[in-house]
Amino acid sequence: MVKILKMSRVYLFLIIAFSLSISAQNQQAISQDYLDSLPEDIKEDVMLRMNEKNSVEKKVYRSIDSSSDLKKDEAIDEDISEIFGSDFFDTIQTSFMPINSPNMDDSYIVDFGDVLKIQLTGQNSSIDSYQIERDGSINLSEIGKLYVSGLSLSKVSDLVSLKVSQSYIGTEAYVSLENIRDISILVSGEAFNPGIYTLNGNSNMLHALHVAGGISDYGTYRDIRLIRDKKIIDNLDIYDILTSGGAGSNIRLRTGDVVFVGSRGNVVNLEGAFKRIHRYELLPNEFLSDAVRYANGTSYDADFSTIYLNRLLDGKYEDIPITNISQFKNIKPYDQDRIFIRRHSFRNVQITGSVIRPGSYKMVEGETIHNLIDRAGGYTENAYPEGAIYNNISSKEVNTMANERLYREFINRLLEIMQLNNNPSSDFSSLSILADELRNTEPNGRIIIDLFDKSTPVFVQDNDTLFIPEKSNSVYIFGEIINPGSLIYKANGDLDFYLNEASGLKDSADDDSIFILLPNGRTSQFSRKRNIFVNQSKSINIPPGSVIFVPRKITNSNASRLLVAQAYATILGNLGLSVASINAIKNN
Repeated sequence: MVKILKMSRVYLFLIIAFSLSISAQNQQAISQDYLDSLPEDIKEDVMLRMNEKNSVEKKVYRSIDSSSDLKKDEAIDEDISEIFGSDFFDTIQTSFMPINSPNMDDSYIVDFGDVLKIQLTGQNSSIDSYQIERDGSINLSEIGKLYVSGLSLSKVSDLVSLKVSQSYIGTEAYVSLENIRDISILVSGEAFNPGIYTLNGNSNMLHALHVAGGISDYGTYRDIRLIRDKKIIDNLDIYDILTSGGAGSNIRLRTGDVVFVGSRGNVVNLEGAFKRIHRYELLPNEFLSDAVRYANGTSYDADFSTIYLNRLLDGKYEDIPITNISQFKNIKPYDQDRIFIRRHSFRNVQITGSVIRPGSYKMVEGETIHNLIDRAGGYTENAYPEGAIYNNISSKEVNTMANERLYREFINRLLEIMQLNNNPSSDFSSLSILADELRNTEPNGRIIIDLFDKSTPVFVQDNDTLFIPEKSNSVYIFGEIINPGSLIYKANGDLDFYLNEASGLKDSADDDSIFILLPNGRTSQFSRKRNIFVNQSKSINIPPGSVIFVPRKITNSNASRLLVAQAYATILGNLGLSVASINAIKNN
């Protein structure tokens, strides 16, 4: 359908024509009053067009360095996929200050700096706080020193309860952690920001890596070590957390601990038909099948007949033949291995209208529109395949470029007319309106097809649409007709029959350029004066659902009439079978 704009561009065409109709000999200026009378946005467009024209006219010589600007902003196509796990530390802590979280479980190991709260109930009731001293003790009144450093919170509670029961009759003790000590640890190796950090006593390796900004571009995600007293007491594998739901390290850090991030191991690139496309780091004891497992396996559209393993050997990428994905179970990884599995090329296609099961279908490569119709259950009883509307995105792009080219030629012709004649004829208004219609007609990407011809297959492409209309018993006639509208179809009725049925042509009709839009989308031009179909060797039948359009007469040169004919044919072809849209241009 014709795209309706909020602001008509007719004025734009008129003013452009006037502005450029000035010959090089007289160089008359456009009236400022006339420009000021235009809407502000139209005035700006006119001035911009004038400036562009002047710029083109003044630029005679090509800049020596002009080629340096070509493609300077063109993006380089390269592999930018991140290594799996790299976004795990994106939510890093913004402050390195300790965070006190005193609600600990019973396994928490107390040490110097922790503050215990001890509540006595019974014959002796009190609530007191005790900070663990450097010697690892707390000093309870009438009980004395208790050495608790290195004990779990549950054992401290047992010890205090025992001592209280021995010192007080009928008294019970309850121990809780009131404040947590600070610890100082070292994050080293290939961390993003290695260094010494102060954390709270409930921190583990994940907390330390968070405050250090995560892993550097060269660090491992698979073997992060906790070193205490020069011994490795724990290993952290981020992949275990991300793929298996592991909790990570459950060992709490202590002052003096070292969290060491080693160098990254072999990295394997997975591309194509995998559920999670990434680069994966593999351990020395793992195989390529482990990378596939980390990727959650292959996607539903994997084509297992095309599996590629590219390996960097002696400075060259070698193709290692893979006939079955199960082979990866026995292949050790090399750094920068690349596994590619092709996806089956499915097409998402939609069919609507008079078919049994309209809707969206997934078609495989090589299937045709006839396969689509079969998938949809075939035609309904009232289907009219002759009027099928088949739209294709690639065709729409081509149609768009063709329309833009025709539009530019049309505008150039308008400007030429104005340059030759400072007092434009009344035809100029009609030409401008037609140019506006041409500019704002939305290309539909329609491909003319014959569904009864199966000798030449039409292969479906992604996002194609096919509409099967119902049978029509009408022929539509618009334009410079005395009684435009819908007429009853008559078998073997020719053009003269339908023109007579509509009471004939108006005096303003152009009987040398009558257009017939057939139900299949083909547009033909008929010259009644010469009694021939233009650019056709034979006459055509007018089937039901056709549209006859008679334009207004344009008394201009043959070149202008040719452009007008091309414009009408383009507009009608893009409108398809939309009678309402045809009606929108009937007064041009």
